[in-house]
Amino acid sequence: MTIGGCVATGRHRPIAAVEVPDDPGRAWKERIDTEDAARLDALPARWATALAAARPRFAATLAREGALLDPARALRYPALPPGSYRCRAVKLGASGPHQPAWRSFPPAFCFVGSEGDAQSFTKQTGTERPAGWLYPDSGARMVFLGAFAAGSASAPVYGAAHGRNAVGVVERIGHFHWRLTLVPAEGSAQLTIYDLSPVPVEGQLPEIE
Repeated sequence: MTIGGCVATGRHRPIAAVEVPDDPGRAWKERIDTEDAARLDALPARWATALAAARPRFAATLAREGALLDPARALRYPALPPGSYRCRAVKLGASGPHQPAWRSFPPAFCFVGSEGDAQSFTKQTGTERPAGWLYPDSGARMVFLGAFAAGSASAPVYGAAHGRNAVGVVERIGHFHWRLTLVPAEGSAQLTIYDLSPVPVEGQLPEIE
């Protein structure tokens, strides 16, 4: 069974599908592999390293981002209501000598779906398109286990394609304001942070039945 993503007319024509895991109610700790678990455990250290790298040159920019780039900002009730979201990607922390330690990209569309107790997340537009499942973890975060799509294809199931896993956490950082922080395995940045805010109903992309 799959959860469909969204399609739309005009410029945005995203098509996405996320395969429902056989056991959507199981804890994320039972699904995550050893390397990804280590990356998730290292998230606080990654935040510290990435922010330290960015502050000398981008201090004013980091201050303007406010709660988005405050690793201590994690409010209770982190679950994302189903629907369409604007999701702006921020790359934090350089992974190479010629790479800036802060980069921001134009907003894209993301979609949060649900089926029973399972909740999916799909980035519908843009070049990097993670898709997967959100798992309750604590009162202040959910864990995301998914994979990156390649080209126009749908993202594979978590763990099915070597090097394509996407792992991170969702936190609520304000009223109708969330972030998804991914811990990349590849070398694009120390962290990839998606700034998530709901799209008004009249602007949402229609869901595939």
